[in-house]
Amino acid sequence: MAFHTLPSHDLDLVASALAGNTDACETIRSREMVRYLESLCARRGASATEAADLVADLLSDCLGASPGKAPLLQKYNGQGALRAFLARAVINRFIDLKRHQKFEAALPPHRRGETVTDRFDLLEGKAFSLPPDDSLSQLLDRSLKHALSGCDPVALTLLHLVTIQRVNQSSAGRMMGWSQSKVSRTLSQTMQEIRRQTLAEVRRIDPWLDLKWPDFLQLCRSSNDILCA
Repeated sequence: MAFHTLPSHDLDLVASALAGNTDACETIRSREMVRYLESLCARRGASATEAADLVADLLSDCLGASPGKAPLLQKYNGQGALRAFLARAVINRFIDLKRHQKFEAALPPHRRGETVTDRFDLLEGKAFSLPPDDSLSQLLDRSLKHALSGCDPVALTLLHLVTIQRVNQSSAGRMMGWSQSKVSRTLSQTMQEIRRQTLAEVRRIDPWLDLKWPDFLQLCRSSNDILCA
C-alpha cells in the first residue's frame, strides 16, 4: 500500500492495523513515514535524538504498546489524511517536550535532603510556554495575522464585538445601523474568509503541514504565544 493515501484508504489501513494485520502495521511504521515525521520535528528545532525518540514513542503508542493504554490510532476518524493526524500528534508531543524542558530548566538547584516535590514548590506560579523563536508558534501566529490583516476593518470590529466582547448580534446591528440578517451574514462570511486565508498561508509557508481548521485551532491552544506580539 502506498505511503500517501486518501483518507478513506487511510481509515481502512488503520482498521486493519488495529485488528492486528502485520502488513498494515508495517505500512504505518514504514521508513518513509518515520523519515517524514522526524524531518517535521527537525524543521521545528528538535535534535536528531529528540526527533527519533518522539517518533518512536508515537508509533509505538499508535498500536497500544503501553500496557493498559488504548492505541492512539483509535482516535483517528478518517477526517483528513493519516499523515496529517500523525504530524499533528508528533508536533504536539514536541511542544510538550519543549515546555517540560523549559519547566525543568526553571527549577531551583537541588539541595541535599530535598525532594523533587520541594523543588517544584519553590517555583513561582506562572505559565510556561514555548520559547518565542519556536517555528511552529511563528507559523501559526503569522498565518492568522495574515488572514486578519486582509479582513474588512468594519467586519473585523463586528466580529470582535460579538465573539470577544460578547455583544449580542441584535445590539451590534443597532449600533451599526444594520439588520440582524446582515450582521449574521457578515460574521459568517468573515469567519469563512479567516479560515480560508489562514490555512492558505499555512500551506504556502509549509506545504508539508496538512492542517484542517480544527487541527489549526488545537495547535493554537497548545501554544501560549499565538498573537501575543
